[in-house]
Amino acid sequence: MKKNIFVIILLFSILVWSSAEDLLLVYAEGDVFENENGTWYELFIGDMLSDSSTLKIGLNSMVEIDANGNTLLLNKPGTYKLGELITKTSKVSAWGNNPVFKKFLSGDNARSSVQTAVMGVRGSATETDDVEWLSEDSMIIDEAIALIGDGEFNEVIDFLSEEMDFAFEEDLSDYNYYIGYSYYMLGSSGRALSYLNKVESNYDTEYYPDFVVLKGSLLLESLAYNDALDLFNEFLRNDDFSGTAQAVNYLSASALKGLGKDKDAEKKLEITVKMNPSSDIGRSADLLLKNL
Repeated sequence: MKKNIFVIILLFSILVWSSAEDLLLVYAEGDVFENENGTWYELFIGDMLSDSSTLKIGLNSMVEIDANGNTLLLNKPGTYKLGELITKTSKVSAWGNNPVFKKFLSGDNARSSVQTAVMGVRGSATETDDVEWLSEDSMIIDEAIALIGDGEFNEVIDFLSEEMDFAFEEDLSDYNYYIGYSYYMLGSSGRALSYLNKVESNYDTEYYPDFVVLKGSLLLESLAYNDALDLFNEFLRNDDFSGTAQAVNYLSASALKGLGKDKDAEKKLEITVKMNPSSDIGRSADLLLKNL
């Protein structure tokens, strides 16, 4: 019975993606064009598209397309046939579960990250016993983190965008990360990935675990499966046991499925379940395994 339900959901997903009237360009950055009868016309936010549309994306450009709640991101230069992309995406969509990861990033995991980041700034000031140690940038990020903890994502975007012009070069990654995170939590995937692409983060960065889950899930939405796997594998080389590592293993399964490596994807799902069968992510992985 469960398998039949799973098939029905997948078929419904394909039908939704195939509905031309539901394709909406919700975000465009840079050079974005649609071919009509051999002529390229520039596209703008709010334009309606068809599954027969052919798009051309320029260098350093970003496109976010909404199909009745499903998201498709394009951020690499090239020419794309939407119908082919939608078919490819529908095969992987049942393996991904964006609400699960949004809950993961906004729940206890995010609150822990916020507390760690704030305590990191304040703790350093206490150790030096010097209030002047706090730079203006660190206080700005501290305030942004506090706003995120209160769910004030629009305020974070406005606040950091205004302050970014005055930030030191070495602090720009922090600004871009928290703006990108806020856009993601507001459901704006294209804008989120645009900012996260500017972030330079490594294992020593406070928000690195959330950054990997966040950017990785967006790379999956943009069908950049190899890029996503590179990000996931780098993380798992340093951490293969935490709650974030479980999320990364699950996302890795989605990337492998997108690349047509079904057996490897199945193994990743098995690892995900074994790590914590009772978590939301563990249960999602287990359901997929039972319906293979």
